[in-house]
Amino acid sequence: MKKFQNKPLLFGLVVSLLIIFFVFLTSLSNKTTLGINSLLQVPAKVATYIVQTGYELLHFKSIANENRRLLNETGALRSKVAALDEAASENKRLKELLAVKDKLPTRAVASRVTARDFSNWSESLIIDKGSKDGVHEDMAVLANGAVIGKVTAAGRSSARISLITDPEIRVAVVSQRGRVGGLLYGIGRGRSIMKFIPKEADIKPGDLIVTSSVSGIYPKGYLVGKVLSVKYELNRLYQFAVIEPAVKAMAVEEVIAVE
Repeated sequence: MKKFQNKPLLFGLVVSLLIIFFVFLTSLSNKTTLGINSLLQVPAKVATYIVQTGYELLHFKSIANENRRLLNETGALRSKVAALDEAASENKRLKELLAVKDKLPTRAVASRVTARDFSNWSESLIIDKGSKDGVHEDMAVLANGAVIGKVTAAGRSSARISLITDPEIRVAVVSQRGRVGGLLYGIGRGRSIMKFIPKEADIKPGDLIVTSSVSGIYPKGYLVGKVLSVKYELNRLYQFAVIEPAVKAMAVEEVIAVE
């Protein structure tokens, strides 16, 4: 009878233990799951970072390749534009050259500059026309409408032009404003001097200098240069002027030889 009376208590105790055990298992399961999740979060984050970084690198590489392609295309376009500009510039220069040639009363030969020689003893150009084209010694040479020198040697297909800045060249000139005459001497380094100017003559910096009527081989009235400075000779009987040529020889590309 006592055994029967204790059964409800035992049943209740068993149920209570089962409930406690179930709660413990549930708690343990939750903690284990949280632990596993925590452990899995690290490789998951690493994998996500790797994937994201790889995507960004591929995207960056794609952008870099596109930039490289655009730069190449831009360089090619610039080269084409430069070539077109050069052709247009040459065409303009040749038209101007032919316009000057047509106005000359004497025979003229247009040519291109192929070389330059600037040293302590010589300042000259080489052109691509020679005796077979009608070029010969002592022909005056013009560029951009100004006198730059004369032919001092002529081969069959090329010729040498000694510039007005060459120490061997002499040109009879006159100032355009005051009509003051003198003789132009080359002194090298891109400069000339105008000598034998009377001491009382009206000449000053900025005056334009042109070829005179007694220039010999040079056509009259063509621009030579401008006065940079004026000084007295040591004997004080004459003045001399430093002349800057109207055309910079280093920039000359086409010339006209005239006779």
